[in-house]
Amino acid sequence: MSRSHVAAHVLVAATAALSAAAVHAQVGTPQWSVSFEDMEGQSSFITDLRAGNDGVTVGLLRSSARLTDGGARQWHITAEPVCTVDQTLHRISAVESLPDNESWVLRSCYSSNGADARHVLTRIDDDGASAIQADLHASGALWQYTRLFARPDGVLALVPHPNGVRWLRMDSNGNVIDDAFTELARTHQRVTFPYVRMWPNGSASIAVWQGPNGCNADPPTVCPRPATTLLRLSADGTERWRVEAGEFYGFVGFDDDGSSLIARSTYGTELRLRQVSATGVAGPTFIAADGERMHLTGEAGPVRGRYLAVSETEQLLIGRDGRVLARRPDGSTAGGKAYASGTHGFITGAWLSDGALVSADDLSVLAYFDLDGVDNTSWDISGDLYWRLLDDGTVYTNVRRTSDVTPPPQRARTSRFAVPGTPAADLVFVDRFD
Repeated sequence: MSRSHVAAHVLVAATAALSAAAVHAQVGTPQWSVSFEDMEGQSSFITDLRAGNDGVTVGLLRSSARLTDGGARQWHITAEPVCTVDQTLHRISAVESLPDNESWVLRSCYSSNGADARHVLTRIDDDGASAIQADLHASGALWQYTRLFARPDGVLALVPHPNGVRWLRMDSNGNVIDDAFTELARTHQRVTFPYVRMWPNGSASIAVWQGPNGCNADPPTVCPRPATTLLRLSADGTERWRVEAGEFYGFVGFDDDGSSLIARSTYGTELRLRQVSATGVAGPTFIAADGERMHLTGEAGPVRGRYLAVSETEQLLIGRDGRVLARRPDGSTAGGKAYASGTHGFITGAWLSDGALVSADDLSVLAYFDLDGVDNTSWDISGDLYWRLLDDGTVYTNVRRTSDVTPPPQRARTSRFAVPGTPAADLVFVDRFD
């Protein structure tokens, strides 16, 4: 069956297959799995993974790689070529996937004394060549937490600073279109964007966390909770509105209508929610589910306005009003927080497999994703939490095989699965398990 034929029948095929899967959840094996060293025999791990319908761009600590949707290795580049002799520390700060097997890669160079640094944004062609290269100058920026987002006319870089957010939009030739700075109310050593949603008109909703770099073990110090600010920025990067949500570990979800849900979410306590309208009007804080203990974290949604919450014993499907819509025992076959979410539901951990697709309608398990037949996912280790679920049913993960017990340097691994009954599952791939 051709790809165009599948696309024409996607709704019928996906509905039928997923309905059947709800009764007998299928165990899916990888369509392909590819591994690679970071650079010159050094141990590698994945720091970023950005997927599109044409393939996936992987960010490693010191290098970046591009794989086609069929698992073919297109290129593997390092940050070193843009660095000077004195800049001995080379890093890949951020990556973004583009159509036609192209990518944006942000390379960072540092000198050993920290006095000299260079940050270069490069558009990489499908053959690994640098098509466009632009130096980015922003003194004091926290480049290691930069986020890149592909736009129809180029790329957007969200660059954090100790006291603000820089909005840097460039065209496909590396020319600056918009350069705006939004100052935050506080100054902190660590500024990250855990939740971002880009809107069709070019604007963005951004949740900003500000906090310290870490806490001292000796002598011990009190580790303050991050300050959470919800920003809505216009297409030119100017501030439209903001909501100061307070200092806590929390979750922010952006719904399709432009509204937001802020969750003050701590394990073992009640879930405190606050709705924010699309125009930035924040409602009062209220307690979800009559005070039942649960929390939202990870990629908990929303999927069609619904969120995946977790208690000590259950997964719970809740609405933005805090009502419990469905529940299932946590850990019976699948459990834990959502590693990814999308049109087809939530991906969570799974016993005896690596991941499970859980329905956003009733929390039934629709499919399992298993790398090698071994229960090799630690639900609490962040390195296992890179999962991506695309609208066409493609699933990417960096979970590594338990059988990979080779001594350092160890290789990072990227695998592709497909949701049963979707266009992604119809494609025929060469077995690239290496």
